[in-house]
Amino acid sequence: MTGNLFLDSAISLSAIGLMILAAWLAFRAPPVAVDETAARARLAFDEPDFKPAVWVMDEEGRAALAEGTAGEFALVRRLGADLVTRRFARGEATVQAENGALTVRPADPGSRAVTLRCADAAHWARKIASA
Repeated sequence: MTGNLFLDSAISLSAIGLMILAAWLAFRAPPVAVDETAARARLAFDEPDFKPAVWVMDEEGRAALAEGTAGEFALVRRLGADLVTRRFARGEATVQAENGALTVRPADPGSRAVTLRCADAAHWARKIASA
């Protein structure tokens, strides 16, 4: 190359950066929208014994919450290019509702908080929090 270690390293790092950018632009997957059809399919795959009775969908398509027939709840949310689920019983989550946003944090350490924008956030917060 040029014989200058600094210049050769800069050229190599720039080329690697351009290849990574080109791959990211060409092969990135669009985020999965969480609609009721996709949420039902993923929940049926992950939790086949969970029977959703009522659904609440995030207005922006980021997550869904289902109430089961046995007093359980299931969250379905985006993670990368796929959907993931988290099942929990009534009273097993920290819930907060303010300004039309419902924030649910299941008690297990592997779960992150999920925020759903919905019209009846306060109603759902009372349902989930009551034991």
